[in-house]
Amino acid sequence: MAVIAASGVAVIYIPQPIQTLVAEEFGIPIDASAAATTAVQAGYAIGIVFLVSLGDRFAARSQVTVQLIATALALVGAALAPAYWFYVVMCFIAGSTATIGQLLVAAALRLAPPALRARTAAVLLGSFIVGLFTVRTALGALAEMLGWRGAVGVSVVLMLALVPLALRFAPRDRPMDPPAYRRILASIPRIVRTSATLRLMSGMHALCFAAFIAVWATTTVHAVGELGLSVTSASLLGLAGLFGGVATIGVAPLHAVVGVRRSIAVSMGALLVGTAAIALAPQALAVSVVALFLISFGMSSEQVSAQARALASVAPEQSGRANTVFMAVTFLGGAIATAVAEPVYGWAGFGAVGAMAALTTLGAVALALAAARRGHLQATG
Repeated sequence: MAVIAASGVAVIYIPQPIQTLVAEEFGIPIDASAAATTAVQAGYAIGIVFLVSLGDRFAARSQVTVQLIATALALVGAALAPAYWFYVVMCFIAGSTATIGQLLVAAALRLAPPALRARTAAVLLGSFIVGLFTVRTALGALAEMLGWRGAVGVSVVLMLALVPLALRFAPRDRPMDPPAYRRILASIPRIVRTSATLRLMSGMHALCFAAFIAVWATTTVHAVGELGLSVTSASLLGLAGLFGGVATIGVAPLHAVVGVRRSIAVSMGALLVGTAAIALAPQALAVSVVALFLISFGMSSEQVSAQARALASVAPEQSGRANTVFMAVTFLGGAIATAVAEPVYGWAGFGAVGAMAALTTLGAVALALAAARRGHLQATG
């Protein structure tokens, strides 16, 4: 399940390492080439709302299989795009159907015993980071060898290769007495109203993710344009993010030991230090590598505790809808952060993006403190 989830979520990061090559082919100014990156995240947020909630109605195995095939078809369209606008549209569609990992997270947390929920979440969410940065790192090198279209074509093959794994390993149990799709969507606002924990955890993580994505969305452009790295060398910066995911998985057993409050405090501390380092030393490559590791580890580790608490705050049969809320808010924040980071980078450079990310992280810290005061960080269920 972790392999499937990791490969699926990596789809939404495909446009980043090939951004400069796509812009060059279609004649798009580099400071205006983030449309596909924004579109794929916006599509992911919309897919979460309209597709992940179906996890409360259908078996994960069948839904994941269908979405894998749909994602592969959208990526075929992106690889064959005759114009930039068509490429952006295909990225939007691929993002909307790539919500495979979130289906599996909700299913896994629903099946896991309470004592193992944080560890289960850590393994799956850590695999997200490993998967996305493996693809992000490899795709840059592939794009220079095969062209960006060839690199996207390789991604198509990867999606199709996951189908047999989904048919074998994704949970096949269908929710008991599932509500109609219309009722599922109509019940989401009520679930949001009744769970203050869900609201606070969703807002908190959205701000952390916004900080994470703002920095990573501009890293390739900064590395190529300002630091003078090749596309392949710039893609290797993704290894810092990959090791952040490995570290998230490695510390998974510690979440239950140190508790939710301390886990979130350490995670946000790492994220804040990383974003501040980018703000203070944007031209120092070594500093950036360490900072990117801290940002990736901090964001994914914070999500482990925040998402587990958010989903535990509702009835098990509502976990798919709670996950819909949590991740839709997350990627809406990510899409906004990506759209804002582009002009900020063009106006004041990578350091300004780091400063913006640090301020966003401080907003998440404020929400965490409010949640702690109100007792929403107490581990239950």
